[in-house]
Amino acid sequence: MLRHTAVRIAVALATTLILASCARTGADEQTQNAGQVGYPTVPRNLTRISPDQRQVLPTVSGPALGSNQTISTQDYRGKVVVINVWGSWCPPCRKEAPDLQAASVETKDVAQFVGITSKDYDPAPAEAFVRSFKITYPSIYDPTGKVLLAFAGELPPSAIPSTMIIDREGRLAVRVLSEVSKITLVDMINDVANGR
Repeated sequence: MLRHTAVRIAVALATTLILASCARTGADEQTQNAGQVGYPTVPRNLTRISPDQRQVLPTVSGPALGSNQTISTQDYRGKVVVINVWGSWCPPCRKEAPDLQAASVETKDVAQFVGITSKDYDPAPAEAFVRSFKITYPSIYDPTGKVLLAFAGELPPSAIPSTMIIDREGRLAVRVLSEVSKITLVDMINDVANGR
């Protein structure tokens, strides 16, 4: 009887950990109550920050997935930067990957996309993900979450996938704590590029 109870508790804990590792929201109260005007395809996990209230985000850098180079957000100052946190193990990440790639191509004149792969402890599945979805923008390989610690005040660690849009001055303009569609992402990037 005691052994049966211990097994049930272990199964419940494992299920909780799996669900938390690929959370669709993980949103804080501010995000839950954020207005969604203009972006109807994103559920209640979108935070838009008006230009007069934006804060500068720290520069992040790390090893490029699949190469010996280093990626730094500092290299893209003056452009809108779109940071997408993803993992090859995450079903919502797989669902949104084609839309992210399409949005990166459509907005390439004003925006630079940068991925951060999280919790992919072996780079091979992450590299296969990039090949499979024909992702052309770079990703930082961050298996332990060390790079993501720079965004600790902005991104809950369980919010994978998540996307941040950073304005030309390096300030957080939009945060989405779930998958995002191409049309919504392109609209948000254009808004930020136009100073909104």
